[in-house]
Amino acid sequence: MNLEKYIGAWKKPNNFDEFWNGKLDEIRQVPLDYKIIKKEFSNFKNIEYYDLYFTSFDGAVIYAKYIKSKLNKPSPVLFYFHGYPASSRNWLEKTAYTSLGYSVLAMDFRGQGGKSEDIGGIYGSTVFGHITIGLDSIIDNLLYVKNIMDMCLLVRIAGELDGVDKNNFVTYGASQGGAFSIMCAALNKNIKKCISLYPFLSDYKKVYDLDRDTGAYGELRLYSRWFNNDEKRNKEIFDKLAYIDTKNFSSKVRAKVLFGMSGVDSDCPLETQYAVFNNLICEKKLCFYKKYDHEAIASYNNEIFKFLLEK
Repeated sequence: MNLEKYIGAWKKPNNFDEFWNGKLDEIRQVPLDYKIIKKEFSNFKNIEYYDLYFTSFDGAVIYAKYIKSKLNKPSPVLFYFHGYPASSRNWLEKTAYTSLGYSVLAMDFRGQGGKSEDIGGIYGSTVFGHITIGLDSIIDNLLYVKNIMDMCLLVRIAGELDGVDKNNFVTYGASQGGAFSIMCAALNKNIKKCISLYPFLSDYKKVYDLDRDTGAYGELRLYSRWFNNDEKRNKEIFDKLAYIDTKNFSSKVRAKVLFGMSGVDSDCPLETQYAVFNNLICEKKLCFYKKYDHEAIASYNNEIFKFLLEK
């Protein structure tokens, strides 16, 4: 296989853009209902720390950390997306981006390890993981569809915050966060730069065919063993998952992209990373780390630093 030309094992749905344009229309109609609460340790001259809570389209309350840069000019905003199935983690690492002049919003994905709530209400089996929640229902009820809509609502809210440059947004994330960095840039045209490291949620059929449906993708294997052991439901399942497949968002990205790829990734197979990168038709830079697994890559952090400082 020529990985530099590989674009995926399952085709993008013909109505993919129509589906997501409809979801964006829904988000535009949601009344903005949010509050920001200053943290008790927020006593610095140039930085302020807040908890941000907002009510999403279905009534779920979603949480994000908000670190505000207090400069004498509107600040760009960096959206930080965490890995699976964790949370927005600590305040310290995000403060580093604020030192470069960025305000930071770091959302907890609903139902994972943070403060955002999942109010449920989905019929059918959910196994144990978020990829398969809602798979026995309509596409709209996939949990990741809801996460993506939460994300887009947060972008709307960011544009309303005092002291931000709403025309200069940046996305960042690794793994699940790397997927959402791509998705966010695809669905929000005010994203100017996109940073994605070994994106998750990509090319599900290739993961399945390679028998790499273990670890982070393990719920695919369990779901198949329990509910699709004769593979008669393959088309139904992979047709639905195509609506939350990172590679299918790639061609919609117009931001400048810094893409990190790990050559011996045990969670996100190399083929699935290439599928995301090769579908990007925007300005992009690939940083390939041949002997790195699904892990922190110090050299990539240096690339991020330079990328964020570029005019």
